[in-house]
Amino acid sequence: MFIQVVLALDYALYPLGETSAPKFDSAQNGVWLAFDFAQGKSKETPPHLAARMRDEGFKDLYFHVRYIGESGRLRYNIHQTARKFNAQLKVSDPKLRRFAWLYIGNERGITGVDIARPEIRARIVNECSNLISDGFDGIHLDYEICSDGDADFLTLLDDIGTRIQGHPLSVATPMWLPSPLGAYGWSEAYFTRVAARSDQIVVMAYDSALYFPRHYSWLIRQQCWRVPSAAKGTNCRVIIGVPSYEDGGPSHHLHSENLRVSLRAVREGLVDNPNANLVDGVALFADYSTKPSEWIVWRRDWR
Repeated sequence: MFIQVVLALDYALYPLGETSAPKFDSAQNGVWLAFDFAQGKSKETPPHLAARMRDEGFKDLYFHVRYIGESGRLRYNIHQTARKFNAQLKVSDPKLRRFAWLYIGNERGITGVDIARPEIRARIVNECSNLISDGFDGIHLDYEICSDGDADFLTLLDDIGTRIQGHPLSVATPMWLPSPLGAYGWSEAYFTRVAARSDQIVVMAYDSALYFPRHYSWLIRQQCWRVPSAAKGTNCRVIIGVPSYEDGGPSHHLHSENLRVSLRAVREGLVDNPNANLVDGVALFADYSTKPSEWIVWRRDWR
């Protein structure tokens, strides 16, 4: 009974008070944004968006362009609207980096794309090249579900990197997890191989299925140490993705996985961290799911 009471109190009360860890914000944060912008259907104008992003400390903007179908081609043709939007946003603020956020789901994901097939990879590479021609500064690749050691994904990164050379290649990744959980997370060794082929790693540090805030905080701190350590010696920068959404299924427990807990854990994870200089900031998932109360937490606990 005593242990149950202790666990219940820890679940309910952690973390108490404010952290003594300093803020590490340098206004180089990232944020995932809705498909409406690239599709030309957003009610928010590019000048207003640029000002809002700048004021909130975001530099890298990941605009959803939907997903790659089984054929290896982009499911929706947004090239004309994307070109117009990118041109307008660039005029509004050329310092903001505009990434095309491209989802690719394998047989364990949603869309069943087989990147082991060379012809499929070639089509994906062509789509990435077309998106760069549409005015995006770089590609933000979200390949799910990518197991630790996936060699086909490394080949795809090589192919895309060669084609879009001179433009940043960003990768949304699973979290580092201990070796028995390689089907769901990555080892430091695999992070190193991905870092060698990309310009930016954005760790999706959520959907952990952890129900205790203390455990989730520990896992976030591990990302802050292990992923930059793995990227050391490469030209890859690291960003830690943090959650600001509610509906995420059984793997997302809102009491533990929330903006307050995650931002605190990132700050604590960067204290006395020899590789903290490789971490540019955090990425908010997502702009379209962040409530007014969460924006207050963002400004108070990170900015």
